Amino acid sequence: MRIPRLFRFTLVYLLVFIALGICIRLGFATAFGNKADPLPSSLLAQSLLLGARFDLRLGLLSLVPLLLLGGFKMTTPFKEGLARRLWLLWFALVFAVLIFTHMVDFAHYSYLGVKLSASVLNFLYNLDESAGMVWSTYPVMKLTLIWGLSVALLTWLVSCLMSKVATYSGWDAGKWKTTALVLVSILGTLLGIHGKFSQYPLRWSDAYYSTNSFAAAVALNPALNFFDTMSYTRDTYSLDDVRKAYPAMAAYLGVDHPDEKTLNFERHIQPKATALPGQPNVVMVYLESFSGYKTSLYGNPLETTPFFTQMAKESIWFDNLFTPHFGTARGIFAGLSGIPDVDLRDTSSRNPAAVNQNVLINAFKGYEKDYFIGGSTTWANVRGVLTKNIDGLKIHEEGSYSAPRNDVWGISDKNLFFEANKVFKEKKGPFFAVIQTSGNHRPYTIPAEDTDFKLKNPSLAELHANGFAAADEYNSFRYMDYCIEKFMETAKKEAYFDNTVFVFFGDHGIRAMGHDVGPNVPRAYQDLKLSSVHTPFVLYAPKLLKPARYHKVASQIDILPTIAGLFNFTFINKGMGRDLLDPRFDASRFAFTIYPDEGGEIGILDQDWYYIMQVAKKSGGLFDMKSNTPSIDKSVEHPEIAEKMKTKLRDYYTTADYMLTHSAK
Repeated sequence: MRIPRLFRFTLVYLLVFIALGICIRLGFATAFGNKADPLPSSLLAQSLLLGARFDLRLGLLSLVPLLLLGGFKMTTPFKEGLARRLWLLWFALVFAVLIFTHMVDFAHYSYLGVKLSASVLNFLYNLDESAGMVWSTYPVMKLTLIWGLSVALLTWLVSCLMSKVATYSGWDAGKWKTTALVLVSILGTLLGIHGKFSQYPLRWSDAYYSTNSFAAAVALNPALNFFDTMSYTRDTYSLDDVRKAYPAMAAYLGVDHPDEKTLNFERHIQPKATALPGQPNVVMVYLESFSGYKTSLYGNPLETTPFFTQMAKESIWFDNLFTPHFGTARGIFAGLSGIPDVDLRDTSSRNPAAVNQNVLINAFKGYEKDYFIGGSTTWANVRGVLTKNIDGLKIHEEGSYSAPRNDVWGISDKNLFFEANKVFKEKKGPFFAVIQTSGNHRPYTIPAEDTDFKLKNPSLAELHANGFAAADEYNSFRYMDYCIEKFMETAKKEAYFDNTVFVFFGDHGIRAMGHDVGPNVPRAYQDLKLSSVHTPFVLYAPKLLKPARYHKVASQIDILPTIAGLFNFTFINKGMGRDLLDPRFDASRFAFTIYPDEGGEIGILDQDWYYIMQVAKKSGGLFDMKSNTPSIDKSVEHPEIAEKMKTKLRDYYTTADYMLTHSAK
């Protein structure tokens, strides 16, 4: 019995479509997999099979117009003429979108360590900076040529397939066989698009079948993931759940007058007996992508940060601090508001309902307040968050500096520090300043003017073994240390230095992808993605603070309460951060994490355990932070600990969700 031409074309097309997807996934696994600890073959096979199901769905969706219209004489693709040319134009468009999304996905993963999702649209809010970064970092013209040639090749193959199929005889079966084949084809198409033999369809969350996040990255189809996350919005909090969590969270935060009805989270903080006298200045520095494992502080043998390491030893240094999330806009928001940015769709800085926050910088009465950034604060509505919430703030940004522009991110970090120093030394009274660096960021531009900074070129094997993908990233990280050193050298010559608390911490870390975190960092930082959220936190004031090192678990949202707690004034804390130097809280220290681009994964960790789950799921996994095999779920072995951590996590997430819009100044 002869097979219908359209049926034959569909089968061959889908086989080629899926085979192409498998090849791309293997390329992805090769490019981004950890060479020292590759994805187990069983997980790779499972991810490839799951990915094939995603590809089958996309392939069938691309065939729907042809399946509906291709059986008619006027619209058949199997005869030369206008209809075939239109079908080839359709498939060229399909391949253009397919190849483009895969290319963007490779670049996106190389840059951020997460699969392409609708969150990439956030870059459109800052199109000039984003386009400049892409142009400076990637060979755009070469990639465009590869894209065009790939689309042309695939379209030509489809044309050849149409011509080949046209040589076969048509379908000659009777009415009943034709009807049966049509019904089977419809059912098969619907089943392939549905993706599963179950009530619920194949979803992006099915890719997270393992605690190994790279397995999910291999499985996901970037085009489908993009459109799936376009329509995804997080569930809003339930007031019943917030009230249920309230007693535990009020106790955890140290609320003065708990009230379950009004959901009061205010704490009136009194000065300590050890408070600093007078009105010292504060310079709070966000260090771009300042991962702990890449620094010399944690024993990285490549000696990336010799100056910062020595400075930390002369400071109050918290070596176990975690940012709630990966991403600068989220880090700025959380650091200032004291609330994790738990919006899964977009950054809270872009949410009008969340813009009004009680920023503790306002507690510094009588202080001048400044914000310095090498580029512009227009990105991610950060300007709105700053000007709305910090009284009397003066923003210094691109256009207000004498230093030349270095790259897409504005002036260099060294010159940013120098520009800030010029402002500080002219101050007549106390000041609180925030400096946001950006140089440790693609395209990793080191200014030609800094001739005393010498590039180093370790072997690729050395770089990969110690947390770096390439020499430009390594030297950019070293350059950050150089910039901090130059800043401190300059500041020490000024009168304000002795009466200033300098605060350094990362806006976030950066995940080790395809390489190791180094020999001196716990395995959990690699296997459980903690490398992307772990950063040093240093309070440096040699004339005001005695050096000390603390190992307690800390969060980025604790930074401002800790700074304010050093000073001799009363303030109201409405956020979720707590003073790291207040011993009342030392019995219960933990940090919250969230990965919006990875299925809404949330987690909570203490010194020993890390509990991780998806927001939409009822349970997750418990992981041993100190184990040499930390990715093994221990929740069955330790059910009581797992249940306790899960309850803490749910309470924390629910409360953070509520407080995003209920902590106005």
